[in-house]
Parts: sequence; C-alpha cells; structure tokens
Amino acid sequence: MPDTPSDLGNGSTARAPTATSTLRLTVDGPVATAELTRPERRNALSPHSAQDLLTALADVAWDDDVRVVVLTGAGGNFCAGADLIDLDPGRLGEAMVEFNKIVPALRDLPQPVIAKVRGAAVGAGCNLALACDFVVADETARFTQIFARLGLSIDLGGSWVLPRLVGLRQARELALLGDDLDGPTAAQVGLIARCVPSDELDDAVTALARRLAGSSRPAQARTKHLLDATWTAALTEALAREAEAQVANVSTPEFHQALNAFRTRHQGAQP
Repeated sequence: MPDTPSDLGNGSTARAPTATSTLRLTVDGPVATAELTRPERRNALSPHSAQDLLTALADVAWDDDVRVVVLTGAGGNFCAGADLIDLDPGRLGEAMVEFNKIVPALRDLPQPVIAKVRGAAVGAGCNLALACDFVVADETARFTQIFARLGLSIDLGGSWVLPRLVGLRQARELALLGDDLDGPTAAQVGLIARCVPSDELDDAVTALARRLAGSSRPAQARTKHLLDATWTAALTEALAREAEAQVANVSTPEFHQALNAFRTRHQGAQP
C-alpha cells in the first residue's frame, strides 16, 4: 500500500515530487502529502525543516487543484519534537520564531489537513499533529507532552489547542505530567480523530482524503476560519461571520453544482 493517498483524481494530474534534505512534497490529484524526512532524528524539527515545511504549505495553499493536505513522517515516526541535539539553547528564541510560524500556516491553509501519525508524536511534534484538522493514527502512535520531563513548558500552540480538545483538567494532567498516550487512548479521550490498526492506516487516510476532496474548497476554507474564530468571538459576531461566509459560498460553482444535484434527487423522489 503506498504511503501517499492516490486514485482520488478530480481531473488533475500528479506533478513531480519536490524534495529537500528534510521534507518531501508529493501532489497526486487533489491530495498533497508533506512528509518530514529526517528519520534518523525521528523527524525532529529544526529551523531548517520548519522553513521547508512552511515553503511546502505556501506552495499548496494557492494550488486550486489541491483539496486536501496530508502531513506525515518518514521512517515509522511522525515527529519527535524540536531537535534538541543540535539546537543551541542560547538560540532557542530564534528557533521558536520559526517553529511558531507553522501553526498559523496550518490553521490558515484553505484545505483541510490530515495528520497521519505513526510512532512518536512528542512535544512540539504532538502539537504539530494537533494543529491539523484531523489526526488519524495507528496503534504504534505515541502522543506525549514531554515538556515537563525536560524542564520546559508547553509550546507550538499546545496551550491553546489542548484544553479545547480534552478540557482544562485533562490538559493540565497531560502537560504537567508528560505521560505517554498510545493511539487508542488518545482517540478515547478525544485528543485525536481516530486510531486504526497499523495495516489499515493508509486506507483510513485515503478514505478520509477522498471524502474531503469531494467538498467545496471555498466552503471548507471558510468553515475552518469560522471554527477558529469562535474562540475569540461573541455569538453575535459568529452569526455575522457565518452569514457573510454563506453569501460568499452561494456564488461558487461548487454550491450550484451541489444545489442542482440536491434538487434533482429530491424532485425525483416526490410522488
């Protein structure tokens, strides 16, 4: 089974993969896969790999043919957090500037993003996965807010997203103790979307990507924005934003195609 979802064509063709020393970007029909490729470091983030990932996300953001983005890691691990082996502690602030650009880039991406997780998703790597719209993991996955065990505090958006996923009490426990959660437990507590057997992970991500690729890209982008904005908006602001988004949605070809199909189905069902 290939690691990149395929056979999801919408009339577009695959383009040649692009690769750097830290990341491989593959675009196959409507699905773009960004794969972290530092398996010897369990795909730990460096300022260089962070910049490569940001470049890849910027590349696909404006590609109208790309409907879904999959973020994954090579070599059996997702991401082991920041690369503390090579990182100069005195330059951590500079590195954090680069790392912190990734989360808004993922959240602002018009396409839904699926984190496909095998093995370690630790520290910043855990929060990198949680910044995506969906996290699908297999039974080998291990999600850890390891910061407390290293004398560090939570980063890469974990203080924002973790309480929103599992509640403040559970977030405190995960962040202050730094315990590991395996894939099934992470799914059970609501940290991730789902956990599947290892030999089913590729098919599960492909099926989810297929569903997402069939939806309106403009509507999905607006839905992502509305959901993120709700944490800082009053109800009246949320209602106004929703109304503005719907007005924009009804002008898109995707909406009119869906509306015509809806009317055809229901008119044919009338006696």
